[in-house]
Amino acid sequence: MKKLRILMDCDTGTDDAIALVCAANTPNVELRAVTTVAGNADLCFTAPNTLNLMRYIGCPVKVSKGAETPIKRVLSEIREKVDEEAGQIDTHGDNGLGGIVLPEAKDGFYPLDAVDTIYEEAKACGGELVIIATGPLTNIANAITKHPELKDGLIKKIVFMGGAAKGGNTTAVAEFNWLCDPEAAHIVLMSGIPCVMVGLDVTEKAEISDEFCDRVRTLRSNGAKVCSEILEFMRARRDTHGGESTLMHDGLALAAAVIPDVVSCRHLFVDAECDGKYTFGHSFVAFDNRLGDFTPNCDVALEVNVKMLEEYMWDCLIRSEEKR
Repeated sequence: MKKLRILMDCDTGTDDAIALVCAANTPNVELRAVTTVAGNADLCFTAPNTLNLMRYIGCPVKVSKGAETPIKRVLSEIREKVDEEAGQIDTHGDNGLGGIVLPEAKDGFYPLDAVDTIYEEAKACGGELVIIATGPLTNIANAITKHPELKDGLIKKIVFMGGAAKGGNTTAVAEFNWLCDPEAAHIVLMSGIPCVMVGLDVTEKAEISDEFCDRVRTLRSNGAKVCSEILEFMRARRDTHGGESTLMHDGLALAAAVIPDVVSCRHLFVDAECDGKYTFGHSFVAFDNRLGDFTPNCDVALEVNVKMLEEYMWDCLIRSEEKR
């Protein structure tokens, strides 16, 4: 079977970490590189979180540092707003990984930055590279801007967790990743590269069951142990502080690339609001043409098969056991 060549772009992040463990243990995936971006936490956390995690689970993939700041926004102000909305609950803990401290990697970051790593891998894969983005889209937008030939068939597809067909979690109309960098989302969506949007309104339905979490606790691989500790952090935050539950926002984006049937989609026009006083960061999804004649540019996930998602994740974690 021909393997799916993927590059993960992450702001690791609790659920990003689970997605990375699954990506590294998916049999039909060739994980080519991981690029890092600021989002859930500053780059000084998200970059080493990613490198340390990949080495801890025995994955030698190249890890590149990316953007420290969005194109225009100030991340600290956005994260403060998220914490206020959540009742001062820090969604990802002090270090982005729910307080989990991983052994420091013995090697360093890939010498190319995220932008040039994306370009290098796109060329090497000859139009077969699938990018899965689980944080703000800054790195990908910057890559498209610096290397416009990426728009000419060098990237097969971009699957991103971000935006929402309806609603938001940071403001009434904006999801966190898009609020961080709506300009980047706009550049990506207008690039002509095929896109799949796995938005907040769908990922909020991707709640992993307590029974699944309990099963993960029985596994002993490094990857499974990290996932179990993160899931326990999520459950404790839910039970003690009323935070969000075990939602696999980023894991669903990965699954949507690997097993597309896990989500049901409609091909629609999508854009990011970059200028509105009250609506910047809003993901505009044209379900009809009342405001104009919109040409669809994105597959928008609307429903999720949670059972299929759990089965996929469990298979990945079992494979991590087999590598012990």
